[in-house]
Amino acid sequence: MKKLIVGGCSFTFEPWNWPTYVAREIGCGLKNTGMGSMGNGLISKRLIYEIEQHLKIMSPQDIVVGVMWSGIDRNEFYVNKNDLDENLDGWVENPTNVANQKKWLITNSHWKFKKSRMWYEYYHTDVGSMIKTIENVLRLQWYLEQKGIKYFMTTYMDIFQKNLKGYKIIEHEEVNYLYNLIDQSKFLEVNGCYEWLLENYKEKGFPNNKSNVWGTHPSKEGHLEFATKVIIPHIKKHILNE
Repeated sequence: MKKLIVGGCSFTFEPWNWPTYVAREIGCGLKNTGMGSMGNGLISKRLIYEIEQHLKIMSPQDIVVGVMWSGIDRNEFYVNKNDLDENLDGWVENPTNVANQKKWLITNSHWKFKKSRMWYEYYHTDVGSMIKTIENVLRLQWYLEQKGIKYFMTTYMDIFQKNLKGYKIIEHEEVNYLYNLIDQSKFLEVNGCYEWLLENYKEKGFPNNKSNVWGTHPSKEGHLEFATKVIIPHIKKHILNE
């Protein structure tokens, strides 16, 4: 294992997030494709593009991929240069890039700019969002299997247990058959990073300011704990066969 290539949202992209500790412990290089507020479509797209670039200079056996999937309701659109929307005060790159062109406009349900409001008012559904997320998981899994690249996956929160009118969305007939295609053996044996820390490392796992949205994000200590107790043992056992 010479290179760890990772993807995710704000639970992944900072230099003090879990990928840094994993790469340091394993003793390999790191390429982090993550970005704050990024949805699962762009997580998948960015990873496939970056892996393709690395395969030009190294073999599949030298690469391990790690993914921390994001919220199912986050979306992205490919836009024309003259059709860009507002930026978000510079705190996140939007539109952002996949192949070095800033053409992907990302949306979140609580954002107020025009295209984001229109999407969630007229087109978004929870079932449709879950279908897209599972399709992105499957696409990446099938791609990695076809390339012969070892990988692990997890979620920033327990995205697959989202409820809709009293039942889990994954039980919906248009979702369940896709969900059953996911290779669950490639996922860490936790419900999600947030849930694991809440149960096992609540006191130091999160910032002290719980009134801020960032209070739901792991602290530096939380990332280190999750990397040390969950991710690294999984890699050593299931990927490096130690």
